[in-house]
Amino acid sequence: MCHITLNKVTIFDDNGNLTPGGVRIGTPAMTSRGCLEADFEMMADFLLRAVQIASSVQREHGKVPKSFLKGLESSKEIVELRTRVESFASRFALPGFDI
Repeated sequence: MCHITLNKVTIFDDNGNLTPGGVRIGTPAMTSRGCLEADFEMMADFLLRAVQIASSVQREHGKVPKSFLKGLESSKEIVELRTRVESFASRFALPGFDI
């Protein structure tokens, strides 16, 4: 919903593969697009904000996926974050695509 893509990965002490506790960001792909250290700091800020928004929505709407997704869809904060992410990402060429 905010145009951030991650891969979920299991980490030490996870209880199975269904609810992994880690994410893989894909830094090789991002560096090939020209991202530098400061850009990764900005991405970390985006991730933190996404988690904060999700936590807030979960407190308000609960953990049931249908209710949670409905809360996210109506979140003005998600729209704002998506706009910031799109603006940031548009600065980096995607190999194989003309933007």
